[in-house]
Amino acid sequence: MIRVKNKIIKYLPIVFLIGVVLVYYWKVFRGYIPLPGDLLVGAYYPWLESKWGYAVGVPVKNTLISDIFSQFFMWKAEIVKSFINLKWPLWNPYSYSGYPLIANYNSGPLNPFNLIELILGKVNGWTWLVVSQAIGSVLSMYWYLRTIKKETLPSLIGSVVYAFGGFAILWSQFVNADFAMIWIPIVLIVIEKTKSNNDRRNLLWLSPLFFLIVTAGHLQALIYAAILTVFYYVYRIGIQKKAFNIFFSLALLFSICFSAIQLLPTVELMNHSIRFDDSSIAGINYGLLPPENLITLIAPDYFGNPSTGNFWGYFNYHETVTYAGVIGIVGLIFGLIFFNKLKIGKFFLIASVVSLLFQFSTPLGEAIYKFKVPFLWTSVAGRINMIYLLGVSVVVVEMIEELSSLSWMQKVRIFIPSTLALGIGMVISFYSLRLLSQPDIVSQLYPNINNLNIGLRNLAFPLMFSGLLFGIFLLSRKIKIWKWLVMIIVLADLFRFGWKYSPIVPKLFAYPPTEITDYLKKDKSIFRIDKERAEIMPPNTWMAYELSSPSGYDPMAISKYVKAFNFDLNLEMNPGVSRYSELTNYDAEALGKYNVKYLLAIKRDEKAVVPGDNINYRINEKEWKRVFQTPAVAVLLNTKYKERARVINSDGTDAKGSTEITSYENNKVVIKFNNIDGTKLLLSDTYYPGWEATINGRQTKIGDEIVPFRTVDITGIKDGEIVFEYKPQSFRWGLAISEISLFIWLLIVVLNKKKV
Repeated sequence: MIRVKNKIIKYLPIVFLIGVVLVYYWKVFRGYIPLPGDLLVGAYYPWLESKWGYAVGVPVKNTLISDIFSQFFMWKAEIVKSFINLKWPLWNPYSYSGYPLIANYNSGPLNPFNLIELILGKVNGWTWLVVSQAIGSVLSMYWYLRTIKKETLPSLIGSVVYAFGGFAILWSQFVNADFAMIWIPIVLIVIEKTKSNNDRRNLLWLSPLFFLIVTAGHLQALIYAAILTVFYYVYRIGIQKKAFNIFFSLALLFSICFSAIQLLPTVELMNHSIRFDDSSIAGINYGLLPPENLITLIAPDYFGNPSTGNFWGYFNYHETVTYAGVIGIVGLIFGLIFFNKLKIGKFFLIASVVSLLFQFSTPLGEAIYKFKVPFLWTSVAGRINMIYLLGVSVVVVEMIEELSSLSWMQKVRIFIPSTLALGIGMVISFYSLRLLSQPDIVSQLYPNINNLNIGLRNLAFPLMFSGLLFGIFLLSRKIKIWKWLVMIIVLADLFRFGWKYSPIVPKLFAYPPTEITDYLKKDKSIFRIDKERAEIMPPNTWMAYELSSPSGYDPMAISKYVKAFNFDLNLEMNPGVSRYSELTNYDAEALGKYNVKYLLAIKRDEKAVVPGDNINYRINEKEWKRVFQTPAVAVLLNTKYKERARVINSDGTDAKGSTEITSYENNKVVIKFNNIDGTKLLLSDTYYPGWEATINGRQTKIGDEIVPFRTVDITGIKDGEIVFEYKPQSFRWGLAISEISLFIWLLIVVLNKKKV
């Protein structure tokens, strides 16, 4: 009986932490999904035509995170669909006239958590994919903290800070970075076990763990995790033990080899993509934060919040808010003041401070972009915020453990910097408001007086939580349950932050059918659609209805294709590159060559108000015929439409002959043709290395002279069958390396068998 009772007590913290996660996501039990579907159906046509049960339309909570429904939700659904069909998710045929999927690192195609969606389906699976990140992170962090001998209740608080801090919440619905967060504490556990057991063989477990970090799908998280691991290994084990160093190096090598199946295709795509040419982040100084953003360490909404439509700060909220709760900044200050009191927290305090130096516009932060550090200089600086959150979570635990030993004056010292920051923010805002209330100088000194009012108002919660923590800290020796009171404040603080920012909407908003999409899906031929550049069907969303388009949005878009798109369709004589490929020109003939059969346009009245009966004046209705319409949207048929596969002459003009696509799958296209006087068969799908072709069973070369499409020489061949198959060498080599390295790793583990 005693043994059973002890087991129950042992698992109570785990039950508590899982319970915390389920309380945070309580709405999912009432038929809701953590997805910004409200933005989809409440801001874009054709969904916007319906009120979806609301009197005046769907209220939109957060307009900032459209990438979630236009990329990540779609990618996961397509990946799972491929695996259900027992196919590798190699190619995405729906955007950019087709481009790689498995090579697109951010899609996380090999993340084992994708099994959740495979089992539960697209909508319910997505919900628990998001929830599982928080469960995994909170439990792995708790496991790590207990491994380094931290007390139970402080460990619970630190775990909650880690799983619900700013970075974790801001990235939760992107289903990639937060999966990496699950495995990082376990990596640290392996190093701790290696040290405590003095057994170098434990280090071999780093290999599968880093494979899991790789497959999470967030490249910066992988790099920061790798750097952190190396420094943590040196900090805990040192560099004097050569045998340990050999095993550590071997483990990292196996990590790379295990991940070759993902890394090799990704490197290949990067070399063909716009990633290194896209200058969009240079325009915002790479997201390096100005000094005034330090206030977001304690008041995340000082510059407003996109969920309330009043963000007025630098760049965007998602990439610039550095927040770990009020207790996070208090813990950071504690560590700086009482550095000598820290134990293992010394390492994590330094990691947190260094991460801030890289995140803000400092010489260190600027060095990443000045020297073009591989894989980091093409991304926004704020993503190192993950390391800040990790480090602060550990320091908070040590602060709580040390608190009882501090005098009341020492406790006051902890709160002085944060109180000063709040006070300065309040004073600046208050007096600026009074000063700017004088009409004659408003326009000269500040363009929007309301912004400072937003800042002043959003200092209220940080001030309240700081005051409550301060009071509890001062009375910690007199109140036995003071740690539980701290836990309540931490939960209230972080839950308020997360609930305010993150949309959780009715499942109905996860790509509901519309009259327009139903009409398009009735056409069973193989065609593409496009749309005018307006508030209608944002890029990639057509994937939800298995519709294809030459347009798209992706930082990993193929550079050669993007330039051809801008030259052919948007008439740019010196085309540049951008992660957005959208139409600004609506030439029917040019779009016909890209297999665009239908164009979607918004109908407006004479005052440009929707609905109406007029469409964009740049769309020539002699070439685009209305074939279906609703009050707000017109479906236009391209009178100069061309089939996706056709027989052509060497100069690209049409030749006599016929084609029939008998099978069109993501990784394979089968075409029957009859040729009279043509020299080539053209398939208006994107040319990309890895596609192979056969004519009547014989291997043939794929040409790319009709940019950006694929061609096959059929000179002298009257009829037959052409089969295109996507068999990228990068994937095949990666798969082989991963399989061989896994076999060798298992052999080494078996030969060195010992429980970790």
